[in-house]
Amino acid sequence: MALNVKLEAFEGPLDLLLHLIEKNQINIYDIPISELTDQYLSYLEGLDKLDIDMASEFLLMAATLLSIKSRMLLPVEKTGDIQKEICAGAEKEDPRIELVEKLIEYKKYKMIAMALRKKEEKESRVFKRKPDDFSFLFEGEICLSEVNLDDLILIFTRIIKKGKIEGSQNLKTILKEPLPLRVRVKQVYKILLKKKRMFFREFFQENSSKLEIIMTFLAILELIKLNRVRVHQEQLFGEITVVLKEGG
Repeated sequence: MALNVKLEAFEGPLDLLLHLIEKNQINIYDIPISELTDQYLSYLEGLDKLDIDMASEFLLMAATLLSIKSRMLLPVEKTGDIQKEICAGAEKEDPRIELVEKLIEYKKYKMIAMALRKKEEKESRVFKRKPDDFSFLFEGEICLSEVNLDDLILIFTRIIKKGKIEGSQNLKTILKEPLPLRVRVKQVYKILLKKKRMFFREFFQENSSKLEIIMTFLAILELIKLNRVRVHQEQLFGEITVVLKEGG
């Protein structure tokens, strides 16, 4: 039959010690080991049932505390030479050091765990939008043999720069809310269904915002990926033409 211990608030002996230190506002670097040991043992005595594995950890810490307590009670050896006795007392290693180091390290990781738990709780309340649905287009082979991506990026950069120059006047524009990518893909696709082919630059108006240019550029790339359109260029640095594929 399993034995249970009511230790919901404490995950282990270090957690209990840290609780007692904080509760009594004790300086962690100067622990009154006798008082802390008494409180620790008092807590263990108040437990009715202990899980064997958990009990071993708590009892081991109890033994450690008693050992530290006894070592701190040991008197400095009397030699008759006061100066030597003072030096011996100063050189004597504080038996609490190892325990303090463990408590400081445990406290650090406990704070990290609490921060991660808060982030997890915050993320659990966030509902992210599902990926854009392009199921209205059929999948097909991707073909970019006539125009490479560098050409598209070059033209895209030119359009962005042109927009900066022409829009350099001291005018304030109220931007409308940007369309989702899937909506822009549908718009570009409908334009091509009607016109069949267009120059790349014709998709952009003179007053197009940078965001609109980017969305249109991504929409054309998505249509290329879905094998609905193809692009070609007659000469280096020339106009790029976007053409609706047959059956597209």
